[in-house]
Amino acid sequence: MNLIIWLAFFGSALLVNTLPEIKPIQGNTSRPLNIEVNKSIEYIIYYKKSFARYPYRIRVSSKNADPENPILVVVRQEKDVISWELPLLVQTTKNQNQYYNITSRTMCHNNMKEINTLSFRSFMTKYFHQEFTIAISSSCLETKDVLIETIEETNFFVRDKENVTLTVSPSQSRYFFYRFSSHDTDTLTIELDSNDDACLVVSVQDSTCPVFDLNKDIMYRGKYQTISRKGGLTIKRKDYSDGFFLVFIMKPDNYDCTEELSIYPVTKYYFERNSDATSNVSFVIQRSLGRGQYLTATILTVLGLTSFYIVALVLIFVFRRYGSMKNIRASKEIVTLDEDVVDDALPRSSMDIVYVLEKPDLNVKVLTKYPLKDKIRSFNYLWHIISIAIFYSIPVVQLVIAYQRMLNYTGDEDLCYYNFLCAHPLFSFSDFNHIFSNIGYIFMGVLFLFATFHRQQVLPFRFDVGIPVHYGLFYAMGVAMIIEGLLSACYHICPSQSNYQFDTSFMYVMAVLCMIKLYQNRHPDLNASAYGTFSVLGFGIFLATIGILTGSLSVWIIFVIGYSILCFYISFKIYFLSFVLQGLYKFRDDLSKNGFGRETFSPVKKARFLILVLINIINIGMMGMGLYLYSRGQTDFGTFLLGLLMANAILHAIFYTSMKIIHKERICIEAIVYGVLGVLTWTVATIFFLDAATLWTVTPAESRQWNQECILMDYYDKHDVWHLLSAPALYFTFMFLMCLDDDIIDERQDNIPVF
Repeated sequence: MNLIIWLAFFGSALLVNTLPEIKPIQGNTSRPLNIEVNKSIEYIIYYKKSFARYPYRIRVSSKNADPENPILVVVRQEKDVISWELPLLVQTTKNQNQYYNITSRTMCHNNMKEINTLSFRSFMTKYFHQEFTIAISSSCLETKDVLIETIEETNFFVRDKENVTLTVSPSQSRYFFYRFSSHDTDTLTIELDSNDDACLVVSVQDSTCPVFDLNKDIMYRGKYQTISRKGGLTIKRKDYSDGFFLVFIMKPDNYDCTEELSIYPVTKYYFERNSDATSNVSFVIQRSLGRGQYLTATILTVLGLTSFYIVALVLIFVFRRYGSMKNIRASKEIVTLDEDVVDDALPRSSMDIVYVLEKPDLNVKVLTKYPLKDKIRSFNYLWHIISIAIFYSIPVVQLVIAYQRMLNYTGDEDLCYYNFLCAHPLFSFSDFNHIFSNIGYIFMGVLFLFATFHRQQVLPFRFDVGIPVHYGLFYAMGVAMIIEGLLSACYHICPSQSNYQFDTSFMYVMAVLCMIKLYQNRHPDLNASAYGTFSVLGFGIFLATIGILTGSLSVWIIFVIGYSILCFYISFKIYFLSFVLQGLYKFRDDLSKNGFGRETFSPVKKARFLILVLINIINIGMMGMGLYLYSRGQTDFGTFLLGLLMANAILHAIFYTSMKIIHKERICIEAIVYGVLGVLTWTVATIFFLDAATLWTVTPAESRQWNQECILMDYYDKHDVWHLLSAPALYFTFMFLMCLDDDIIDERQDNIPVF
């Protein structure tokens, strides 16, 4: 028994000898404190400040702190405890350890619950009782010098329109408090600017303690985003209690701001911030729009579109009464369906094919053998596009809603590429104005459908005279415009590189439909079927999706090869008027008969041959330009493909209009008016489009450097204006195509040339 007592006493004595000596010190918040600490000494510094208004920031530094045996810092308050080690370990993106010998943390105010109820004026006349202790200890055998400073955060309470400048580092975070006032609107905008390329994380957290202000935990509370030189945050008042904390911390490297998600094939650069690196950043909090202003902007937009409707309808009826269609002659309708189907079942005779291949100048009558079949084929485009739109749109809506929910749940604002300086939230959507501005496409699509229906009633399907009108294609173009508006709205719910194809897929469709309509005008029987057209388009959209997501050069190579083959195939189809095999057989016969002479290689349709060669050269040039711009990081595959298709549609329209003039056909007043209006609106819209406010091909932080403020009604930015202008531009373009051949509306088809 005595032995046990002696062992217990000896163990207690040994334990007491190994415990560090605790030295209490009375601290003074107005003076820094130098101490020496090692394994055998632990300091507890007491700070008592009876009359303090602001919270304190604790700055602890040591020039000779050992990472193997760090100095432990524990700050205790009445209701909160924070701790960290010195040197502070911050892990870089490449999992390398970075140590910082200078650290600082701001204590969460003991009286935040009361402060949340005070106005700024009341806060400025109020003093609070604040007490806290700082414990400094270390397991290091060697003595380490430690400098402790307490700094009162005198600009902790910020107001709207107040410009605040601060300095942060990876080991020295800062945060500020904003309390909502009765004058604040439903949303606030925070504008952020930095004078260097350091990568920062900015977080907005509810005004309750504790505050997550370290690199390892700042993303676990509230909403946050990375910024480099410029940034912006939109705050919804209903998401916070009485106010919020605005937290800043600097990343130890620039990876999150310059490399992650960047798909440009450029030389990557990477650097680590040394232990004394800092970044200066300034911010200002401004009131945004209230619900009344939201409603005003919405009503004015709808009124503007309604006014356009009125003008457009008046224009339609004026042209009907006084334009090229005012004296339309009645024409015999198509015979019964059975007779036409029987005719359609009979293939063209060999004599017909030889005539088509050898005749240099053809008329439309020759290529209008099966008018009812052509009419049915044109409506196949409408049914196909409706089916595709339904099955394509459902997963699109599901995906973007999931993105929005993920953003709302995690607070990670790097998920979506918004223009944060002009993003007005409404309901659960973070950027409602960019969604709503797509309403123009829906309005214009419905208007064009009405214009098509009205024309179909005035000018029913006829044969023998005029260009065979296939209304199915026009209806398909109107539906495509509506679906483009819906999908663009879905894309802008959470715009990013992973869903960019949602915004462009039906732009591809509209560009292709315009080309098909122009070709169908003079080649009714030879036009591409909806099955083949949408199959090729589907493959193109699939390739565009792969190109957008990967940015791989192999995708470009596959596309260049495939597109070149497609161009040559279509060129043969156009030159031989779809009788490619027969044309090649004829070339073989000529070769065996005449050898490699001039007669064999001299094209029968010289003008058509030269135009096809020119178009192929232009397309090859555009592909080369695309590869060049891609190598310089100035374009992406999706944008290039859209530009390529639109350029071909424009070329086709210019060619068609020029050939009408060459063949001495008149450009009617309707086409001139719609064409001029289309060119003007496209020109203005393109100016706004090119001045982009976001760029999804770079990182979110780099994209924010492009962010711009609203320019229209303090609600719409330049991209919104692009939406609102490009919608009527599309309408004018489609109406131009519809009216382009109204000058020959009563001309006999055997007098209308094929080109």
